[in-house]
Amino acid sequence: MIYSQCNRRGKDVLWNKLPYPSPNNAAKSRVMHILFPIARTGIISLGTFWLLSMPYAAQGQEAAKPIDPTTLTQLYEQLQAQPENAYIQQRIDNERQNIRTQIEEELIGSIAPTDDALSETDLPQAVEKQKRVVEGLAGKLAERKADLELLNTEEQQFYLSPQAATGALDTQFRLTQSHPELLARKAVLEDRIAILDSLLSLHQSKLQKLMLDQRLQQFSFLRSVGLYALILLFIWLLERFVRTTILIRIPRLEVRYAAVKIFTASVYAIAGLWIVSITLAKQPSIVTSFAIVGAGIAIALQDVVKDILGWFMIRQNQLFTQGQRVTISRFTGEVIDIGILRTKLLEVGAEGSPVLERTGKTLSVPNSLVLTQETINHNATSDFLRAEMPVTVTYESNWERAETILKRILEEETSTFGEVDQRQYAMRTLLYYIPRQSRGPAVHVKLGADGIEFTLRYFAPIGEQRPVATVIAKRILRAFKEAGDIELAYKTTRSYSTLLPAKEEPPAEQEEK
Repeated sequence: MIYSQCNRRGKDVLWNKLPYPSPNNAAKSRVMHILFPIARTGIISLGTFWLLSMPYAAQGQEAAKPIDPTTLTQLYEQLQAQPENAYIQQRIDNERQNIRTQIEEELIGSIAPTDDALSETDLPQAVEKQKRVVEGLAGKLAERKADLELLNTEEQQFYLSPQAATGALDTQFRLTQSHPELLARKAVLEDRIAILDSLLSLHQSKLQKLMLDQRLQQFSFLRSVGLYALILLFIWLLERFVRTTILIRIPRLEVRYAAVKIFTASVYAIAGLWIVSITLAKQPSIVTSFAIVGAGIAIALQDVVKDILGWFMIRQNQLFTQGQRVTISRFTGEVIDIGILRTKLLEVGAEGSPVLERTGKTLSVPNSLVLTQETINHNATSDFLRAEMPVTVTYESNWERAETILKRILEEETSTFGEVDQRQYAMRTLLYYIPRQSRGPAVHVKLGADGIEFTLRYFAPIGEQRPVATVIAKRILRAFKEAGDIELAYKTTRSYSTLLPAKEEPPAEQEEK
């Protein structure tokens, strides 16, 4: 009863607002019977569409501007009344076109654009983002198809079935209140499904292109590695060619060695900087990877790190240079090359001899030994050493004249060595506190058991002691021979016999015949 009164009151209010003159009660009843269901259908359609669009509001911008199917519903109602009216059909097509435009703007706006100019680092992120877009569109398309299937089922059961006309079917669980409303909602869903299908196909193609670019990027990485390997091989061959065919022709040993070292170091330093710059340009985040992997590399290559630190110590503290004679731990030799990891020595030594001579063998000594083992540089102060030679003359010889001869020979043969030694010593010991008494060649006299002992002290180049001693010895022998009153002493043994000579036996008597 209350519902009937409210219904009549609503009809009266709606009728009073019409701009037409008041008709009789029968006409008024027919008009209200037509108009009021239309208004009720529009209100219910709006409410139903809003309720159905609620689940999609959380998915992004798709539900930001809901599609209003009210106008389309009214047009379908008019089309049911006038099926042959072309004007109404044209209006329906235009309205559906407007709805499709709104749906396209809505769906395209809900998808974040992807930059086509992607770098190698952004490509994996773009692939993942595109996968999420495709999955979202596929999920929406499946939901809309399910909604359309429900509307098709409802249309078959409630609007196209013969039982619907008799009212035998219950209308309590229907999604729509009228057939025009269902047609309008179906039209909106069909347009949305068509646009979703088109967008899904487009983004699937884009995803396939991105995945293809990612695979090509992986192959391009291998191709780049191979290209860089070929470039490094070419650089190595070029460096070796220049070093062995051009720089080797430099006549001066010092200049040749310095040129080879500088050229080799420059080539490999430039190549290393080029590789690092390319790697950092293409992979900026690799610095973090270096920091993470650095500790493991330091542990795995600790010997190599120690060798590099030893090389730095050799260069920084000037422990030795090329051409100097050194003793590292138990190895003695002349330095012929100082590498980053190892130092090459030309071995010197002769078993049982105090004078070390070259053996012709080379030693490759790890640079890390200078950090933990003793290192002796025989050329630290100068390239000369103090050599000694003993000379002994008899007591009967003119020892004063012998001393004069020995001093003269030493001055003539070794005075130049002493001058060079003084200059080198002054230059190489500037940073050290080493008091020095400059002394030249000297002859020391001592009384010995076998005669008067002279000790000759003089400077000789390291490694040239024997040739210098040979020259001095020859001159001493000639000078003593010419002097005539100088004799070299040597160990002699005198023996005295204390036995008496044997007695002669008398001759035996001859037997008489």
